[in-house]
Amino acid sequence: MANAYILKNTRRQAAVKITGTGTANVNLWDVAYSDQTVVPANVILAITDVYYDVANSANIKRNANLVLSVNAGTQMCAFAQSFGYALDEQANANVLVNLGATEGTMIIQFSKTAGYNDPNRQNQGPGSL
Repeated sequence: MANAYILKNTRRQAAVKITGTGTANVNLWDVAYSDQTVVPANVILAITDVYYDVANSANIKRNANLVLSVNAGTQMCAFAQSFGYALDEQANANVLVNLGATEGTMIIQFSKTAGYNDPNRQNQGPGSL
């Protein structure tokens, strides 16, 4: 089983490193900032970048739907920077990463577009600044 480590976690972004063999889950709640609440029905947790170093093919799935499949090798896919979009299909679902039977590493950069509420950043009503 692969392991997932949170490398970066801010109010608007998160980066998770998955390493080992087999599969690992990245749950919507895993990347919530310390005081953020998660509204799963409203979440848009888009994948903006993927770096991988794998010996066999690997993939990312959400709700059992294939989001990205990669061949063996080392590559950086900067979707937002290179293409101007993020992988946001099934963006309100947890992420399942399968690195296969051989040791590998994948780093995924996420953008928290919606569904992560910030209690200290909410409008407090009339007259608030």
